[in-house]
Order: sequence, then C-alpha cells, then structure tokens
Amino acid sequence: MEKVFDSLDPRHKVPTGCAMVEEEVFFRVNICLNENPSEVRLILTECQTTESFSVEMQFAGQYGNEVIFEAKFSESKRKILRYHFEYNSNGRRKYIKRRQDSFEGEIREDNQAEEWQMSIYTPINTHINMQGGVIYQIFPDRFFRASEGQIIPEDRIYREWGKNEEISYERHNISKDFFGGNLEGISQKLEFLVSLGVTTLYFNPICWAGTNHRYDANDYKTVDPLLGTEEDLKRLICKAHNLGMIVILDAVLNHTGWGNIYFKKACESKDSPYCEWYNFINHPDDYECWWGDRSLPKVNQNSASFQKYMYGKDGVLDCWFSLGIDGLRLDVVDEIPDSIVKKINIAAKRAQKPIVIIGEVWEDASCKVSYGGLREYLLGEELTSVMNYPVKNAILAYVRYGHEQRWVSNLWYTLNLIFIENYPREISHSLMNLLSTHDTVRAITKLAGTEVDDHDVHWQKSHDILSSEEYLLGRKRLKISYLLLYFLPGSPSIFYGDEAGLSGQKDPFCRKCYPWGNEDISLVNFFIQLGKFRTNNADFFAKADFKVVFVDSEKCILERSLKERRIRCIINRTERKINISASCLLYEKTEVLYSIEEQDNEKELEPYSGIVLEVF
Repeated sequence: MEKVFDSLDPRHKVPTGCAMVEEEVFFRVNICLNENPSEVRLILTECQTTESFSVEMQFAGQYGNEVIFEAKFSESKRKILRYHFEYNSNGRRKYIKRRQDSFEGEIREDNQAEEWQMSIYTPINTHINMQGGVIYQIFPDRFFRASEGQIIPEDRIYREWGKNEEISYERHNISKDFFGGNLEGISQKLEFLVSLGVTTLYFNPICWAGTNHRYDANDYKTVDPLLGTEEDLKRLICKAHNLGMIVILDAVLNHTGWGNIYFKKACESKDSPYCEWYNFINHPDDYECWWGDRSLPKVNQNSASFQKYMYGKDGVLDCWFSLGIDGLRLDVVDEIPDSIVKKINIAAKRAQKPIVIIGEVWEDASCKVSYGGLREYLLGEELTSVMNYPVKNAILAYVRYGHEQRWVSNLWYTLNLIFIENYPREISHSLMNLLSTHDTVRAITKLAGTEVDDHDVHWQKSHDILSSEEYLLGRKRLKISYLLLYFLPGSPSIFYGDEAGLSGQKDPFCRKCYPWGNEDISLVNFFIQLGKFRTNNADFFAKADFKVVFVDSEKCILERSLKERRIRCIINRTERKINISASCLLYEKTEVLYSIEEQDNEKELEPYSGIVLEVF
C-alpha cells in the first residue's frame, strides 16, 4: 500500500521542502478506496498571522485500492506556512496529519497531531566559499601570538602561552586573563590553514573591549590594541583574499561593555544624546543588561540614532565592509528584532559584493520563536546562513550513543528536517556546520569525556583533561564525526585546535591556547587529507543534492548526487568491523574517493572508520 503522503517524496510533493514566491507547488495524497473520500482539501495556515485557507484537491485517478487526489498551489508573498489535509469519509471528517518524528502522513479522526511546514521565500544571495569550502573559527587571544611585549592594562592577567591549566574560571577573574594571540599571529598561519582546505575565516570579536572574548565592545570602530591595528587587519584580510579565503567578523549588536565610550557618556548625564542608546531604569546605576550581567548593558534597538550610527550609510557596518571583510556572524540574533536584521541585510548590499550573514541560532532557524514572535530569518531579507547547532547535537549524540534507537532516529530526522524539509536550498547549502564552538564543550571531550551536564566550573576544572584511553577513543569518534560533517551541504567548520587534539569542557575550558609544537600530528594529517578531499570536490559539494540513505545503530549512509555523478559516505560508529556489501556495493562498480583507515576489503568497514565511494 502506498503512503498516504510523504513530504520528502517527490511523488507526493514537488518541490520537496521550501518553495520560492510564485513557484507552483504540487501535492498528492493517496486514500484507501473504502474510505469513500470526498471534499478533499489542502489546509494551509500562515504561521505569522494564524490565518487559514484551503485549496480544493482534484480527483486524479484510482490505483488499485487507492484513490488519488492532487492540488497545485503558489504564494505571492514571503511567509511560513503549516499545512495538512482534510476530507469527508462516509459522513465523518478525517484529517491527514504528520506522524511524530517523521515526514509521512497518517489518517486521524482528530485534528491534534503535527502539521507539515513550508516556507515561501525570495532568492537568497550566498557566497560560493560557504558552499563548497571549509570554515575555520578563531578565538583570537588563543590562536597564535606573533610578538611579545603587548601592553596589558592593570586590571588584566597576562598568561604564559600554553599554560592552559592557569586559565581563569573563578567569577571575579573569568575572561580577564590574556595569552596575547594577535592578528599578525593569524596572518603568519594562513598557509597552514590553506593546507586544511580552509576557504572562510570566522573571528570571534576583535573590537577594543575589556575581556579576552571581546563580546563587550568599548568601541565598535577600533581594533583592540592587544590584537593589533586597523592596518594589521587590512593586511590580514588582503593576504587571506590572495589565498582564496573570505573573512567574517563577529558582530555583537545586542549589547556593549560597560566600558563602552558611548555608555560612559550616557551615564554622565541624563541629557546625553546617548542615553536613548540604552534602557535606563534609574539613571545612571540601574539599567537593562544582558542576562543580568551588569558588565553588558543592553542596547536599545529602537533608538533611531543608534540605528543610524550602526546600520546607516557610513555607519559602523559600512566601516567594517570598507576594510574588506566579507561577512558578519550576528551574536544572539534572536535578541535583535527582524526589522533590524533586515537593516543589516540592506547595509550588506551597499558593499556591492556577496556578504555572508550568519545568525547565531541554536534551534531550527526556520521556525524560531523569540520574545513572542516567529522569526523570518530564512525568507530572503535577513540571513544567508546560520550556525547549525541541531545537526551538531545530532551527530555527536549518534556517534557516541547510537546504540540507543532514539539517537539513531534523531539523526535521521534532524538531517532531513534541516537539509531538505525546513531550510531553503540556498541556506542549507551555505550552513555553518560545526561540532565545537567557543560556547560549547569541545567535540573530542563531548564524544569520550565525562558529560558536563549541569556541573559547575569547579567540577569542570577537575574533569577537564581526558585520560589517555578517553583521548584515543575520542579521536576515533572525532574523525568519523568530521567525515559526516564534511559530507553535508554547506561548510564544515573547524573550531581552532580541534584538528590538533584540543579538548575541553565548557567556556572557558574550551578556549585553550593552540598547542603549537605539541599538536597531535596524526590528527592534523587527517584534517589535511580530509580538506584535500573536500577541495578536490568543491564544485560538486557546492551544488550536489543530499539524501539520507540509511541510519542504524552500526552505520550511517549519506549520499550526494549531481547530474550523473553519485557518491556515498558510510561510517561505522562501532568498535567492531561491519559488513557494508549490502549497503553500497550493489552497484556494478565503486571507486574509493576517501577512507579514514586502510580497509582490508571492500565489503567490510573497520571499527570507528568511514569511507567515501563513488558509485556507478
């Protein structure tokens, strides 16, 4: 018997996933003949307004014991829709709703189950480097120090490079210790990054600030002197461009530091024109701040003068673009109104070149709700990419805990949800796909170390270093996790040091110094070879369709296809050899394009290993 409806199946819906404005969308449902269906309708609800409307479905024939109904639909405006189907059956109203954790439909007599989602969007201009390339994220203070003798303010702590056990984690000192990484240091390591296949550099904040993370800007228009000068930044960008890389800066637009030059002026007098840039409750001592942190006063995004200063012509964003940067990563974008994100997008267009706008979104960005409103990030006027946390979490959980069926199902569902169902193709093929970031436990620790759960920083400090057994297991799992990541649409992102074996619990332990001279050379070489594979197939990965072929507790099989070419990635997440002959070798011919380990034969996959095959 045919499925009643499956949104991933082109026999039931074309296009699968999202649709462009004015694009015709085809729907087909199959209903059992004994249901005696009549008045079959497609019911659509606009999520932003909750207004519903329906489209009558036409009888399209009978196949065996099933009756087929079809409808075509198009929409003239950007919006997020939810939909299901309804029909009369022998005098009763029935509903075709989405089965939980699936994209298939089920017939119900109540109207309570999940619906399908479909976003209607306008074309999104993305950058080719974000499609077939590799991102490298750098926390500037901890990557590489090119010189000694920087002047450190008295309220800061200066550490000896590599003394990671001395990282401050007590509240009164956290983020006040500096190791002195700088822009010139990054510049000197660009050739190494090229060897990893890197095409996009993403820097955590570099503006003058009071902490090592620099998410508390003192002045948006000044490079932090500890990092270097504006000229150093220009030289770095120029060198990166010459090596085929683009440069993305972290944009912290929701809050500043309490040392910010404009916040200080706002505090000096109630008559200051900068008072309206902040939300004072009782001037000057009581003000709205970010998550209760008084060192981070929140910006009043409704201030017209702040908007002009930040997003207007010749404002801060224009200044950054004039330096040659190629994009922004918007910190806590869910706390910035849609109207402001649209202004950022407009400012980016003034740069007259493709500008990447990555949003920090930890959930499914297509239907994110924040502060009571459904966000429109992916409809064509706002973001060009997001940080892909849902897939990060799904991969890490599957690789470590995939012996449990819930994590098998979760990986299958999440990959289909993000890359096929909910994200426009331009977005899904430009995603920042990651396993580690400055805000999360390092991937190798997450894969083999003791889970942090809700433990405090003191517990994390005592559980921060992996044992030799944990490290070796984590390294094996890290390799297969990154192979999956490199095979997905979008750009795999390396958090600096993952390729060298850096481990760590949450912030600040995930922000250690890069271990220059003490790298895990075998792991570095793995990333170099993986980068070569990605680079050699960059054009293919930028455009190829994506499919989840199969996932179970032993293996995950993914497929990319473009025209006549088809390649498959198979990973073995277990500690034993597995047979893969039935998985991929049904084809007349296969060719190994990449393999993590030397394989004894083409029918078996080594423990904790992965292979990429071209199939003919």
